[in-house]
Amino acid sequence: MGVISDGNSYGVPDDLLYSFPVVIKNKTWKFVEGLPINDFSREKMDLTAKELTEEKETAFEFLSSA
Repeated sequence: MGVISDGNSYGVPDDLLYSFPVVIKNKTWKFVEGLPINDFSREKMDLTAKELTEEKETAFEFLSSA
């Protein structure tokens, strides 16, 4: 589920809307902790986080110049 990345245990920088494994109970969600991540997955996750960070920065630059 796409959620704000603050407080995750997957090494994704804070303040990104990122897709994480979560569980939902009583209308509250929480990260699924402790899933193993192999090297291939880590590389793809890091690349995705980098792209999202760049997109966020571009959007903020656009908004600040408008």
